[in-house]
Amino acid sequence: MRVATAMWLWGQHDGLVLWLPVLLAGGIVLYFALRWEPGGVWALAAGMAVVACLSARLIWPARLPVRVGCGVLGAVAAGCLLAWAQAHRQPPFPDLPRRAVHLSARVVGVERAVGHDGALAWRLLLADARFLDGINTGMPPLRRRLLLRLRPDDPARPVAGDGVSVYALLTPPAFPALPGGYDAQRRAWFDGLAGYGRALGPVTCLHVHGPSGMESAVARLRQVMAARIRAALPGMRGAVAATVLVGAEGAIDPEVRDTFADAGLAHLLAVAGLHLAIVMGLVMGVVRAGLALSERMALFWPCRQIAAVCALLAGGGYVVMTGGHLPALRSLFMAGLAVMALLAGRRAMSMRALALAVTLLLCLDPENVAELSLQMSVAAVMALIAGFDSLRSRLSAWRYEVALWRRVAVRLAHPFLASVLAGGACVPVGMAHFGTVQPWFVMANLLAVPLMSIWIMPWGLVSVLLMPVGLEKLALVPMGWGIGVVAWLARMVASLPMARVGVAAMGNGALVLFFAGLCWLCLWRGRVRLVGAMPIVLAVMSPLVAARPVLVIAPEGRVAAVVADHALLTGPGARPDPFTLREWRRVTGLPTGLLPVEGQAGALACHGGICRIGEPGGDIILIVSASIPPPGRAVCNGGRLLVDLAARRGCPGMPLIGRFDTWRNGAYAIYRQGRDGVYIRSDRHVRGVRPWVMRPGGAGVPDLPMAQAE
Repeated sequence: MRVATAMWLWGQHDGLVLWLPVLLAGGIVLYFALRWEPGGVWALAAGMAVVACLSARLIWPARLPVRVGCGVLGAVAAGCLLAWAQAHRQPPFPDLPRRAVHLSARVVGVERAVGHDGALAWRLLLADARFLDGINTGMPPLRRRLLLRLRPDDPARPVAGDGVSVYALLTPPAFPALPGGYDAQRRAWFDGLAGYGRALGPVTCLHVHGPSGMESAVARLRQVMAARIRAALPGMRGAVAATVLVGAEGAIDPEVRDTFADAGLAHLLAVAGLHLAIVMGLVMGVVRAGLALSERMALFWPCRQIAAVCALLAGGGYVVMTGGHLPALRSLFMAGLAVMALLAGRRAMSMRALALAVTLLLCLDPENVAELSLQMSVAAVMALIAGFDSLRSRLSAWRYEVALWRRVAVRLAHPFLASVLAGGACVPVGMAHFGTVQPWFVMANLLAVPLMSIWIMPWGLVSVLLMPVGLEKLALVPMGWGIGVVAWLARMVASLPMARVGVAAMGNGALVLFFAGLCWLCLWRGRVRLVGAMPIVLAVMSPLVAARPVLVIAPEGRVAAVVADHALLTGPGARPDPFTLREWRRVTGLPTGLLPVEGQAGALACHGGICRIGEPGGDIILIVSASIPPPGRAVCNGGRLLVDLAARRGCPGMPLIGRFDTWRNGAYAIYRQGRDGVYIRSDRHVRGVRPWVMRPGGAGVPDLPMAQAE
């Protein structure tokens, strides 16, 4: 067996390098999965392990165990070290004022956004914020940025580079809505955000034409272009056009986004690799056509290389004008590698190119291994490369067949296979992040993506070229026709039966298992690659056997939800926080309702502000009303766990989760364990002590100068 394994690995030796980004990502995931923060000694040990593995690899290059063992250990240690270094480069969260405060700041970004109430308002990204009230007066500016939403009726129109003054209420990044849920604090930590704010009064622009840098100049240009696009195309069509041309995503109505998501077309409403590829493809086609004409005029030009360079420059300009969105930046980086391959006479896209691109991206920004955009991009591109490599011989043979129907079939098969391969690889990622499956995504993309490529984006680029002379409406109107057709298609597909199937979200472990299986299936050669299908199937089926919580409690005990009668019943109050409710629905895959005031639903019975969840080993007692007196013997009898959302009033000898516990430990989730047991998880127990995990109540580091002496 040892000899057979060695022979197989030597046969795969030229593909072993493809596993480098996989192992780097594994090390990064391992760092983020820890419940404690490694110190400098651990980082030094990881660095020494990387150096030792590299040295052993150079000293004994022909020993297979050394090559494989040192490669695995060194790459995983390097991933841990990269993630640790990125986390410790970030400034700490500041302690934001708990009350409304006057502040001044510099605007670095402006966009229109639709709020939870459906109102359209301006949203500002502020840097160098200073608080003008209380103890923070005269303190240095914040090292992190603030995201501030203005009032819908505010007449001010600030632009990037302006200084503003506003009276606002600030909040720190939210705690996860349930243990293991979406971590907004970690996202804010690596995005450089201090928190969010809501203007309570009109904003005052202090410097209408303040000092301007490149970032501010580009932001102002994007803002002006978005306004002109919406003026030429009012309504939904203008919002979509502004999104794909200048990256103004916030103005699209949530109902439109939901419709596109149900149809599997949500990627059309985000600046990502698809739009960049269309732009670069259009520019490359135009340039190659022009250069081909010059060749006919007896002029020599290297058409392919010049067209590739021009397309790359156009792609860079598009990324800049759309605000430098991270998915588009990644796609531009991969496109740059493809252009370099073309200039060197190599294949434009291969597994080696993908491995190199992902490795460099992980080295530059390790935290993005947990982000949806990178996961979907890597899964889709890897499936496309591996799938078409496997089918290349058959497709090539049919392309040159004598029978016309086979030549036509192979032309039609390319977009169909691309949609199936890329969409199928992204389905499990969507299950993990959204808790939904769109069965009709292939049909929708087969029609919408070509329309976006041959009609919508070409007219959009023409409109950008016509803006300097004020004739952009000539191109925006036909662009709006195409957007209207895509919107109609999205509504039609979203109205089909089972257009959106809600499922319980895949856990982080299942998502790691899926990517391990996908990499095994795509990176190895031979029949052994088929083994990778097994972990993929297990990961996709995992939501069917995953345990759902019996009771979920939001951070600080604001609201709770009981799983009863195949639904998620929430209380107290009829309007829980939308983010919390959406996250609970995503994780459980259940519809939501309200706790009965008086009545019963399955094993749940509520009466007089007290709900009891019947369990074999004793009831879980939930007190949802603050007016309930301390629980007496009648309430405590037959119970095994007491949850009090309003205070901390317990039963003798019974475990208690009270208001102080949720303030200190964040959200709670209670699961069944065995036949008559329960298992309690808290957010602080799951996340542990990490740099981005805020102290109880969202407290950060005070914005005060250090003392001159002890």
